[in-house]
Amino acid sequence: MKPIKSFLVLAILLAPALASAQGYYGRPYAGSTVPGGFHNRAGRLIFGFGGGLGGMHDDQGDITCPSCDFNVLAFEGDLHIGGMVNPRLGLMFEGQVNAQQIGSQGPNGDTFLTQTAGMFAAQFWVLPILWIKGGVGFASLQKDDQIFTTDEGTGGAVMGAIGVELLSSRRFAFELQGRIIEGLYSHSFHVTSGTIGLGLDWF
Repeated sequence: MKPIKSFLVLAILLAPALASAQGYYGRPYAGSTVPGGFHNRAGRLIFGFGGGLGGMHDDQGDITCPSCDFNVLAFEGDLHIGGMVNPRLGLMFEGQVNAQQIGSQGPNGDTFLTQTAGMFAAQFWVLPILWIKGGVGFASLQKDDQIFTTDEGTGGAVMGAIGVELLSSRRFAFELQGRIIEGLYSHSFHVTSGTIGLGLDWF
C-alpha cells in the first residue's frame, strides 16, 4: 500500500472515533487554565508506549507469507520519552518496531521481516483530545528465521501518526492511534508499514 493511500485508510478508520468525540472538543476540562480546554501539561515529562496491527509493503507490492495457511498481519510496537514544550507541543525520542511473518515451517522454523527505527519526533495537539505526530530518524531492516538473523540494510526513517485520546486527563491518556512509517534504504528501496492500535501516555 502506497504512503498516500495508507494515510487515507488510517483517516477513514479513525473517522468514527473522531465523530463520536465531536461533542467533547468544545467542553473545557475541569481545572484547565489553558484557553480552548487544553490540559496544562507544559514543562512535564511525557512517556508512553503502544501497539497495533496492520500491513507492510515494499517497492514490489504487499509483503506476504506464501507458505502460510492464514492471512498474516504486521505487528507494531512503539515507545517514546520526552517533554512538553507547552500545553500543545511535545518533543521526544521515538522507537518503533514493525514485524511480519514472511515464511512458515522452513528449515529453521518461521521467518519474520522486522523493521526497527529510532527517531526524533514532535507531537502537536490540534484539539484537546486530537493530536498529530511526525518523526525522522534511522531504520534497520532484518530477516530472522529464529536461528539466523540477516541484516537487509539500514537507512532513513520517516513516520507520521494521528491519535484520539479516548480517556484524557492532565497526567494520563489512553488513545486510539494510526501510524505509518517508511524505511528508506539503499538503491531507492522502501519498506512502508501502516497500523491501527492503542497507546498509553503519562505526563
